[in-house]
Amino acid sequence: MSLPTYFISHGGGPWPYTKDQMPGVWDNLEASLKELPRGLPEPPKAILAVSGHWEEKDFTVMASPHPPMVYDYTGFPEHTYHIKYPAPGSPVVAQRMRSLLGQAGFEAALDTQRGYDQGVFVPFAVVYPNAGLPILQLSIRTDYDPEIHWPPGAL
Repeated sequence: MSLPTYFISHGGGPWPYTKDQMPGVWDNLEASLKELPRGLPEPPKAILAVSGHWEEKDFTVMASPHPPMVYDYTGFPEHTYHIKYPAPGSPVVAQRMRSLLGQAGFEAALDTQRGYDQGVFVPFAVVYPNAGLPILQLSIRTDYDPEIHWPPGAL
């Protein structure tokens, strides 16, 4: 089974909420993000995002049904620390993701407290502004070991 996989840039900080301060700078990124759903073979049922903004000792899957927000940036206008992106999580999909990772030889934990960081809520607020799809995050490991993150022969 193959699934559509994309590298999605989140740009700089919470840019969709501060575009008026730098007119035109984010236009190309915004246009490409808005176009992304049209390039999919069918609408997704859920999204798994691997964000470089979440590191854990072990791979960890977000498992909250209603993930909170993580404002992991500094120096932005006050209103950017009150942004809400209310996309649901999915504990059922999180458990399935953990199981699939285990079958592939990757031990993974579940985290019911973790929220959406800017690596996820910023681009997906543009891609899916209605926040209707479940989004889960998968952490990277704090050791950054490339052999663990992408073992030889993984493809």
